[in-house]
Amino acid sequence: MGLSTSLNTAIGGLNATQVGIGVVSQNVANAGTTGYVRRSVSTVEDYSGLNSSVQSTQVQRLLDKIVQHQLWQEASGAGYTSTRASALSNLDQLYGAPGSSTALDTIFNKFTASLQALQNDPSNYNLRSNVLDAATGLARQLNTLSTGVQTLRNQAETGIANGVAKVNELLGALTDVNARIVARPNDNTTADLRDQRDRILSELSQYVDIKTTEDARGSISVITGSGTQLFDGTPTVKFSFDEHMGLSPDDQWSADPAKRGVGTIRMVDNSGNASDAIANKVFRSGSIAANIELRDKTLVQAQAQLDEIAAQMSKALSDREIAGTPVTSGAATGFEVDLVGLQSGNTVTLDYKVTPGGQMQRFTFVRVESAASLPLPASASGDANNRVIGIDFSGGPASVAAQIQAAVGGGFTVSNTGSMLSIVDDGAAGTRDVVGLTARPTNTTLSSAGGPAEMPFFVDGLAGTPFTGSYEGGSQTVGFASRIAVNPALIADRSLLVVHDSAAPTPQGDEARPTLLLERLTKSQQAFTNAVGVDGNSASQNMTVASFVQRVVSSQGQAVEAAKRLDEGQQVALASIQSRFQETAQVNVDQEMSMLIELQTAYAANARIISTVKEMMDVLMRV
Repeated sequence: MGLSTSLNTAIGGLNATQVGIGVVSQNVANAGTTGYVRRSVSTVEDYSGLNSSVQSTQVQRLLDKIVQHQLWQEASGAGYTSTRASALSNLDQLYGAPGSSTALDTIFNKFTASLQALQNDPSNYNLRSNVLDAATGLARQLNTLSTGVQTLRNQAETGIANGVAKVNELLGALTDVNARIVARPNDNTTADLRDQRDRILSELSQYVDIKTTEDARGSISVITGSGTQLFDGTPTVKFSFDEHMGLSPDDQWSADPAKRGVGTIRMVDNSGNASDAIANKVFRSGSIAANIELRDKTLVQAQAQLDEIAAQMSKALSDREIAGTPVTSGAATGFEVDLVGLQSGNTVTLDYKVTPGGQMQRFTFVRVESAASLPLPASASGDANNRVIGIDFSGGPASVAAQIQAAVGGGFTVSNTGSMLSIVDDGAAGTRDVVGLTARPTNTTLSSAGGPAEMPFFVDGLAGTPFTGSYEGGSQTVGFASRIAVNPALIADRSLLVVHDSAAPTPQGDEARPTLLLERLTKSQQAFTNAVGVDGNSASQNMTVASFVQRVVSSQGQAVEAAKRLDEGQQVALASIQSRFQETAQVNVDQEMSMLIELQTAYAANARIISTVKEMMDVLMRV
């Protein structure tokens, strides 16, 4: 090996160690910097001739790409679970702990207890006042809870808007950094740019679930878990969100813009093609997906449960149950019932057995005043054992009978005589057995000649009218919890809590009305629609109002605990994958100090070679 070769080799080694020492210094200086990935120096040797020397050095980031991708997926999941758990925790605080003084079930029980006390002493004025005070407190609590649910929906709406804006911002920032990396593929300074790009992707993963690939030029491509491409050197889509302020229970998402009362995420690609990202389920994880689910499902269901409590409580106290009388037609048997008094939204139920087998099933017919109110909204739908069908009463009794006949199909014969509706089974064929026909008209007056004990105890506070469950111009049930109020006429005349027959006034010591009100709330079975989804059950259920209130409160607590456990598990998974990622990517100062010693030794050795070559060259020059 000649002196010049030795000198070149030493200089190459010296330069390599200088770069290495600089990298070690950078690692140590950024040991606590978030998003900084540890670097190392790789060298390429030149084996030209019989000698070898360092041809070039490259700075490489030390990280596991597979683990990094898993980290982004878990971060997206954590964004989803934490957003959802936080919102449900706030909702649980609104409801109160079951049995606590501010809990909905406690306030409801206070109302039923006041009715029981009045039942025992109906002439006591103070007890009547206690009933109305307790009822007013219950109505106000439902109002407050409904307002709280809509506040949380508004927060979710804002969360979606902020998330969409942030995604656009991050995709824009990604464009600049990615272009700089592609422009300098072999530049050692791109390590800092790659760290910056990873930090952007890490933040992006908190809003939407992403997958990334990198091409030979170093350019990144980003797609969502749903397969929608977000970025390919430049953003491939741009999102926009038409945020709606001041959401109410009626404001819900729909694929039909004319029916939509909340914001939706519009996605426009580079060709100008627009689509609805929510309808296409682009967001499946991350905080945006969580806020969409909260706004359009979880909190809508919470509102539906409150509305169902208010509606069923009102109907239980105001709706009469008129059982049909038996009729026969040859071998066919069934019942007839008078439809006089049915209000818009009132129901007629047909109960029957399917034979053979004896399975009980039901049709629920809902009165509407025009075909414009049909079909009924999805919130009114029943299930296989209780089919809910809207019937247009505007055409008269014969039209009503014809519509019901078309709905029930074969196995029944439906007819009318004036306002009397008759339904009989198929007689000798024996495929159906009619076991009941019941009309449930709402009593809209507090006292009347020969008046029933049922009463419009609660009213729709906004309109000041009794609650009938009408579907004219939209469902009266939707948002009813925010409007329910004690009947003002009842507050003005508290004797009406016990007096109901104005023709032959019942004595003020009569316990008939308080007894009926109490039994309707605590003993009578009510049919609850599947829209409420209590305990995850999607079928119609029969239970008392008191039981339903208790189940709503307890199921809400269970939902919160489940969300918290899911979030805790996701945070553990995220922490675990972060630990795995940091095993490679995180700077270990002791390890760096050890590397520094090695590099300093190599530097000194190369420097010594250069010094020796210089001395030898000096000697040769003097010869």
